[in-house]
Amino acid sequence: MAFGIERREHKRIPCKTPILHNTNPPDFLYKGTMFNYSKKGLYFESDEDLLQGHEISISVNKPLPQFPNNPHQHFHAKIVWCQKLSGSPYKVGYGAKLI
Repeated sequence: MAFGIERREHKRIPCKTPILHNTNPPDFLYKGTMFNYSKKGLYFESDEDLLQGHEISISVNKPLPQFPNNPHQHFHAKIVWCQKLSGSPYKVGYGAKLI
């Protein structure tokens, strides 16, 4: 099996943590799960339909071990890509760039 070339500038840190995200302008909070993040991006899964280019806010209520002194973590991100999922409790996986 061939794998794609890794093009990320910053190492992804694996995690599996529940998140809440909204759209911009905020209208409602949607549940999801973040599976990894880096200095400039993250991957999460959700049932909400977001499109490439959407700007969203993401809140992590359970502090990540890498940031123990920050009990509530907030990220602003722009959706870079999305992919329909099978075999996951969520419908869509998203790659997002931190802004």
